[in-house]
Amino acid sequence: MQFSITTLLAFAAAAPLASAFTRPKANEYKDTNCKDWNYGHNSYFLNSVTMDDTTNSVYLTNGNAAEGKPKVWYGYSEKEKDGGSCKGLNLGRMPEGCVKINEVAKLVGRVKCVQSVYYTGV
Repeated sequence: MQFSITTLLAFAAAAPLASAFTRPKANEYKDTNCKDWNYGHNSYFLNSVTMDDTTNSVYLTNGNAAEGKPKVWYGYSEKEKDGGSCKGLNLGRMPEGCVKINEVAKLVGRVKCVQSVYYTGV
């Protein structure tokens, strides 16, 4: 398959735009190494994701909101209910990638909820 220079330039120009619109993701896994899939969550409108009691790790991708504003994840010590909102102690910003939710906040215990919020540069 061959592409013209115009087509290749169009692909190159679209690549940064496509990466600017990555959806926030919080995929839950039963094991601690993000291998044994449990539940998947991804949406431009994603806000709070409560961790199932059988989840031991979560793979986080910051992503962007629908309007293109960047978002990041914060962990919380409690959840309102399954499928509800985050509450309790704000455990700070969570790293992207595979997060071992039983170990990342050892002083307070398990991360029970993560919340996707707008990144303010702080």
